[in-house]
Amino acid sequence: MTTRRLASIVGRMRYRLALGAALVAFTALGSQVASACGDKFLLVGRGVTFRRAYAAIHPASILVVLPPKGVKSAAVRDSSLLAALKMAGHRVEVVQQPANLSEILGRSRHDIVLAERTDVSEVLAGAAGQPKPPSIVGVVENASATELTSARRQIEYVLETPQSLPHILNLLDDVMKARFSGVGRTSIPGA
Repeated sequence: MTTRRLASIVGRMRYRLALGAALVAFTALGSQVASACGDKFLLVGRGVTFRRAYAAIHPASILVVLPPKGVKSAAVRDSSLLAALKMAGHRVEVVQQPANLSEILGRSRHDIVLAERTDVSEVLAGAAGQPKPPSIVGVVENASATELTSARRQIEYVLETPQSLPHILNLLDDVMKARFSGVGRTSIPGA
């Protein structure tokens, strides 16, 4: 083989190698990772948080009764709670503790009413005449054991705060499950 012939073979090999490297670089820069179902969650930093992934088993229509503006610390005022309820698939209506609470409860059907313990008696009075009254979840903040026992006697379901959002969402799912099955509060864990 002559040097001239050898040089032309080497030249063609370099050209093909350079062309192949350019094609690989172009493909790598212009494409995104195509993963199978679920594989994308295995990549670092690509996981899903509980709040974004949680979907309510039984989506509910929830009425959140806010206490008067004079009450500064109220768990039901937590914007992350309201956002988590909506992201889970619940329909949420928020009302300021009005004088016409019975009218609000009567005009639209709610499955659950979430209210501070001090407002529960007014909610009970407003929901009294309905054919299927809503389940009432009383929110009790930083309560002692005797206050919790008293609240559980007065209120159908008690949510002791502070609690994590997953716990609250699970409690509301348990309340809805009990409403569908017709079982009372005695079967709800943590209620």
